Amino acid sequence: MIRRIYVHNFKSFINFEVRFGDFQLLAGPNGGGKSALFDVLGRLKALVCQQERIHSAFPPDNRTRGMTGAEGSIRVELDLEDPGKNVFQYSLEVEYEDSLSLQRISAEKLTLNQMPLFESSLGEAQLYKDNGEPGPNFPVDWSQSGVGFIMPSNVNTKMTWFKNRLSRIWMLRIVPDLIAEESRREVVWPSPNLADFADWYRFLVQSRPDVIYDLTETLRSRIDGFRSLRLKDAGEGKLLFASFEGDKGAKPVDISFQQLSEGQKALIGLYSTFYGLFAEESATLCVDEPENFLALPEIQPWLDSVYEASEDQDKQVFLISHHPRIINFLAAETGIWFERENGTGPTRTFSIQADPKSPLSIDQLIERGWIDGIQR
Repeated sequence: MIRRIYVHNFKSFINFEVRFGDFQLLAGPNGGGKSALFDVLGRLKALVCQQERIHSAFPPDNRTRGMTGAEGSIRVELDLEDPGKNVFQYSLEVEYEDSLSLQRISAEKLTLNQMPLFESSLGEAQLYKDNGEPGPNFPVDWSQSGVGFIMPSNVNTKMTWFKNRLSRIWMLRIVPDLIAEESRREVVWPSPNLADFADWYRFLVQSRPDVIYDLTETLRSRIDGFRSLRLKDAGEGKLLFASFEGDKGAKPVDISFQQLSEGQKALIGLYSTFYGLFAEESATLCVDEPENFLALPEIQPWLDSVYEASEDQDKQVFLISHHPRIINFLAAETGIWFERENGTGPTRTFSIQADPKSPLSIDQLIERGWIDGIQR
């Protein structure tokens, strides 16, 4: 579970720190920093788990501009808790030389309960064994993560656990119009906007029949007349179709995925990621505005599913939402408010609370600028 993140000099974050529970609602005005927080997590995952180079993971234009307190380096810390309540702390510092348009990882460190597992400084790295004893010292390429570079072995199983768990932070912001109906390959993991959903579904059909079964059964109860998703050969690729019940006992009708409504595509995407990425393995699911394109009765069963799943060991959910009913449903127990003074200052956060004696709902209090009975 992600328990804490600290970010300095990235977008709207200056000396920013926030702590998390198992289920969190992230609320606040547009531009407050909610999506930027998901962006940080996605970039850390790409750097450490996907071997992305630092110039693309944290380019110079990601830095904070024009705010008091901003400095040249980007600094990020992430606390990740395992099921035994042990805490991994990962830290990263990225330096920039603007005159030469260069950047480098100046420092990187991973500890477990403050016991060192890895540390590097200016291209020199020290690896430690699982028991904290020093291992080899060696040079590292300061354009990539040293933690990500280390291959798994029987003496660094704890570092390997950290990387595997970090790799299961899933970002999701569904854009139905971008989802292609044609697949020309298989992909093991989908992109956050699900543009490659057909490629991922093709992989699931071949490798995860259990996911396909659970997904199909659920969608039959959530989308009127739905029967299944089907892939049909089309030249060198395959086309994705949705099969629906025929009218008055007629044969089922296959509809091209592209012809489905935005809401139908969004529901299929939400439940696919729930079963395919989250339901069976430890993971953190970060979903940006899941209610887009959907009415509340359509999104509520999915919310119930992810909320119940987050009560299982090592499953965590972060939701960004502006929907009044979702805010009223979740904010009092799980809400974190993000805002920037005048819309231009650094991001700050606080827990959403409301006076239980107030006749106004939380969304109404937020609309009026009142949190916990105190006007901001």
